Amino acid sequence: MAAPCRSSAAPPEGLIEVNPENVPGVILDLRYASDRNITGKKIYPDGRAWLRKETIQKLAKAARDLDEKGYRLVLWDAWRPASAQRALWAAKPDGRFLTPPGKISRHRRGTSVDVTLADKSGKILDMPSDHDEFNAKADEDFSDVPKEVAKRARMLRNAMFAAGFSGVPDEWWHYDLRDWGSYEPIDRKGVGDSGE
Repeated sequence: MAAPCRSSAAPPEGLIEVNPENVPGVILDLRYASDRNITGKKIYPDGRAWLRKETIQKLAKAARDLDEKGYRLVLWDAWRPASAQRALWAAKPDGRFLTPPGKISRHRRGTSVDVTLADKSGKILDMPSDHDEFNAKADEDFSDVPKEVAKRARMLRNAMFAAGFSGVPDEWWHYDLRDWGSYEPIDRKGVGDSGE
């Protein structure tokens, strides 16, 4: 079994744990804390999510907007250590969708999230594709999915953009702070997450 990528002890310096108190109604469903991801293995030791304060504030704004429309935000991924990025790259070495280990992933900066929607009761809703489903349904076109699904995906996109995030064309679920490039990567030293 691989060494854990993250410890459930103290948070990485500069990051805050995401919870329903700082992001209203958020549902944590971290895919890399389970085997429901492209590696087929659990690469986070627990389901805790970490982000920069600025990212949490903007995510909270999007969550409040979506709440008014009858939805809840579901967080699939947040800060990602370098060791997790290496595991993802080993499973799918494709630069169209993943940052190669020699470069710094946006997720390592604590400024990026992967999100989807649930209804008010917490039931995860149908969206264009599953997380990390790298195909045409994952892009922002939405012409190849049912109208109701496309409508939800656009509503999520509008809420995230209005809150101060930008998206990427090939992953409807991925959002970054608009100024993500001005933030340094955050690593937890001593657990294989330094470097790169």
